[in-house]
Amino acid sequence: MLLAGLALAALSLVTGWVTVGEVPGLLDPHVLSLFFVLIVAVACARRSGLFARGVRAVLSRVRTSRALALAAVLVTGATAALVTNDVALLLVVPFTLAFEAAAPSFEAAGVVVLEIAAANVIGCLTPTGTPQNLFLFVRGGFTAGAFLRAQGPWVLGMAAATSAAIPLVVPARRLPAPPLGRVNVETAPAAAAVTLLALELLAIFAVLPVWVPFAAALTSLALLGRDAFRVDFSLVGVFAALFVGVEGLRRSPLFGLLDPLRLFGTSPSGFMLSGALLSQAVSNVPAALLLSPAATGSPGAFTGLLYGVNAGGCGTPVASLANLIGARLYLEGRSGRRRFWTVFFAVSFGLLAAALALSILLLKYSQRP
Repeated sequence: MLLAGLALAALSLVTGWVTVGEVPGLLDPHVLSLFFVLIVAVACARRSGLFARGVRAVLSRVRTSRALALAAVLVTGATAALVTNDVALLLVVPFTLAFEAAAPSFEAAGVVVLEIAAANVIGCLTPTGTPQNLFLFVRGGFTAGAFLRAQGPWVLGMAAATSAAIPLVVPARRLPAPPLGRVNVETAPAAAAVTLLALELLAIFAVLPVWVPFAAALTSLALLGRDAFRVDFSLVGVFAALFVGVEGLRRSPLFGLLDPLRLFGTSPSGFMLSGALLSQAVSNVPAALLLSPAATGSPGAFTGLLYGVNAGGCGTPVASLANLIGARLYLEGRSGRRRFWTVFFAVSFGLLAAALALSILLLKYSQRP
């Protein structure tokens, strides 16, 4: 995504859709600093082993494949809500695959597909659960209460839909205990991670100025030692590039021809359908950036867009970066891939349909006087 974002930004500058002088004004330092803090918090959490230990503590207790699937769905969703959907999959999927080594009759494809879905549709409960959530929370001017009132029923409904798919894609199997390696928790990075996540949320909800978690994040980098140089800050670069590239794309003749708002309109439901459709082709993060200017000044439109891009994480593999990360974790080193993609498309498009229906229902209810 970083290379694609940079290429789009370069194209926008070369074609003159965006001028060099406009670039500083297009960048959003508030959003970029929040992403910086979140990345450092996640790096501290991974270094500490805190979340890895929690994941293992829960999943190691199950002894049937469907109980594992249900626990994995809930753990993935809860972890994603704290440290983003991508990181949740990096923590949960490898441990799920350990059950295959312990029980050769167990096929993890269905469980991993459900984990990917949970990262997308349950992890989006909070502003920090997905990158598009954090961006839309800031741009949409949501309060903490308004955001949770919008997302709470949506996430609850999608959690039920994801759980209902378990018997359809996970055969009933008994499971032995997986091989366990001890996970030691480093106290200082764990404390830094929890502190940064708390400060991040307080800044998001406008309780603290954004420079407070930013300063704390700079200090926390020292706890990582040499590992600080290996922290992946590409997400900050992705958004910086997309702020420029997406604005250029919006001004281009191509977007005028393909703008889904022309098809679905600018009602909250129109933004929802546009966000979901556009996500299937360009991923839900760029879709949120492309459509958000048209929603400015309308809280209902931002709620519709929020539903749309979160629903749009389901569907095609490119609809969400989490889809590609989860698929890579499962497929790496495997020769047979048909089973995984068959289950993925069935579950992903089924949940997309459920998410669209739920979104329409919630938007209709919220618009009643």
